[in-house]
Amino acid sequence: MKYLADTNILCQRDTDPKIRNWVVQHFLAIGISSITVAEIQQGIEALPQGRRRRELEHDLQEIIQDYTVYGFGTVEALEWGRYVNKVGRPLPIMDSLIAATALANGLKVVTENVADFPHVSTVKP
Repeated sequence: MKYLADTNILCQRDTDPKIRNWVVQHFLAIGISSITVAEIQQGIEALPQGRRRRELEHDLQEIIQDYTVYGFGTVEALEWGRYVNKVGRPLPIMDSLIAATALANGLKVVTENVADFPHVSTVKP
């Protein structure tokens, strides 16, 4: 089984020992969504120019190089439409897009926020 890392996993992989250990053990089976790339880029854009912003820009480039990036295309869009109707309640938009990416590609979502991904196979490190 392959995994799709939620944004919170990538953001905590260097600071939380249990997440870091899980990521190291499963590294070759982890991918990310293009939605996660967008979320991280949005956070970077919100920062003023400076050392921290440059560090995060560098980190994002490493993430893009290190992980398979699953795009959000037609198959994922169709899955998203089915998914949000199946859940039947409002969902955080970015999480629902990540969920649809996982469902469309047969992946488990790795997240600290399991409740944000109803009806999706998840793993909490």
